[in-house]
Amino acid sequence: MTNFYVLCPGNSVTGGPELIHQFVDVINNQGGSASILYYPFEDDFSIPYAYKNYNVKVTKYNDNFRKNSTDVIVVPEVATRYISLFKGKKVFIWWLSIDNYFKPTLSTTVGKIKYVIKKVIKHKSLPVKLTDMRDYGHLVQSYYAKTFLENYGYQSLPLSDYLNENHLNQDIDLQKKKNIICYNPKKGVAVTDNLKNNYPNFTFKAIENMKAKQVSELLSESKIYIDFGEHPGKDRIPREAAMAKCVVITGVKGSAKNKYDIEVPDKYKIEENSEVFINTVGELISDIFENYEANLSDFTSYIEKIKKEKEVFQEQVCQFLSNENK
Repeated sequence: MTNFYVLCPGNSVTGGPELIHQFVDVINNQGGSASILYYPFEDDFSIPYAYKNYNVKVTKYNDNFRKNSTDVIVVPEVATRYISLFKGKKVFIWWLSIDNYFKPTLSTTVGKIKYVIKKVIKHKSLPVKLTDMRDYGHLVQSYYAKTFLENYGYQSLPLSDYLNENHLNQDIDLQKKKNIICYNPKKGVAVTDNLKNNYPNFTFKAIENMKAKQVSELLSESKIYIDFGEHPGKDRIPREAAMAKCVVITGVKGSAKNKYDIEVPDKYKIEENSEVFINTVGELISDIFENYEANLSDFTSYIEKIKKEKEVFQEQVCQFLSNENK
């Protein structure tokens, strides 16, 4: 039997690490053998409490990985620097995002300095360059990642994600909804601040320093979720907001630009650099507050798609296992 090992940052409770745990969980539940390798490898990590419900095993990196050539290693795009430790193995790069891959690489002056320090001074492993990835398989969480890789001549297999049950099985009382606009302060800060300055009469609430239950409660009482960030992949919070019966408004950066990753009508995707951006968003927000349920009805197909994501993900994992166990 093929053993699958999936790298994951230790002590991290965010969308990417949860997806990694979901992936390992599905493999094990389908009779496969999958384990998580938390990194940095020199540290000891345990399964975060938030992911204790998943059927996962944890393995430490050691010399045994050099012995079994049938192992399959799955590495998120932000951790390609570890690939050199798995020579002789079949490696897949799992593109959970696109934009995040470039943050630690040579796209900035700081990145170039770090590159020199690691290579010349510390002799540390470096991220794999995009042009040097032809020997690896590629898995993609989003349509955005799929089309990005195609531009470099790389084909990929879809391996998306799904929301956990806390978001899928909510009983939302529309009568308790308030004229609140919630947002993620880590994304699109300048744009959101501009909106807040132009519309001091609107109530904006940040999703910040909150536990999962608190986020769910805020989304449940809000009518609108705005997101003018980079959208490096098929983002979770817009989907969580939609399941909480929020009207979702985004820009057109990254994955928001296509109609597959954030499947909301064009009316709710607004070009941030447009000269009429501020007025357009203000008018849309006012209309949503006044005609909330009519606007919410535009999200029926998006919500239904989100509900089916777990089933789709399980089918994708099954196809992946079938390919690798031939």
